[in-house]
Amino acid sequence: MTTNCAECARLEREKQAARKARYMSKVTDCDVLLKRHPDHNKRSVRAGRGRA
Repeated sequence: MTTNCAECARLEREKQAARKARYMSKVTDCDVLLKRHPDHNKRSVRAGRGRA
């Protein structure tokens, strides 16, 4: 994946290191964070806010 986003690049590196170490829960965590990243999602994700 090629990106100009520093956060996405960091998450991709972290994901690849986790995959190499066979730490699959970390791979999944990185996938979720990449999908939630505001640069890649049209709607805003407000993680950890709960309901009002």
